Amino acid sequence: MELYIRLQVQTIAAALALGAAAVLVYELLRTVRLNRRRRWVTHLTDGVYVLVTFWALLRFTLSIGQGELRLYVLPCAALGALLSRQLLAPFFRGVWQFWWGAAAQTGRWLCRPVILFLHFCKKVLVLTQKNIAFLKKIGKIKLYKKKNAAKEAKDA
Repeated sequence: MELYIRLQVQTIAAALALGAAAVLVYELLRTVRLNRRRRWVTHLTDGVYVLVTFWALLRFTLSIGQGELRLYVLPCAALGALLSRQLLAPFFRGVWQFWWGAAAQTGRWLCRPVILFLHFCKKVLVLTQKNIAFLKKIGKIKLYKKKNAAKEAKDA
């Protein structure tokens, strides 16, 4: 099987693009990790990144070679990742940061009516509990009055 130069150049260009995409995914997950400074978020985002990148690289290297592993693709993807990290990552950090903030603010706006409704339900629940306790006391008082009236009528 022959490997044509044009096919190799296309493969190298695709590997460089795959490496650049891997860095952009890393930067996106990095934005999430930096905004949520919790250990489990760091582990989750790192795990997602490793699994996604491994799957993409394996699938790419196997599909380029029609089932045969083309190892020259991996250094090209690493070079693409390095170039992307140096050139594209600083630009996209600001973009991801902006969109993270926009999504967080939109989430806050969408959750605000729900929070207000839950606060209202809590107030209604407390008021209902107080009214039920009040009605129980009124019922006991009326019951004692009836018992005392019946007792007085029986004694008289």
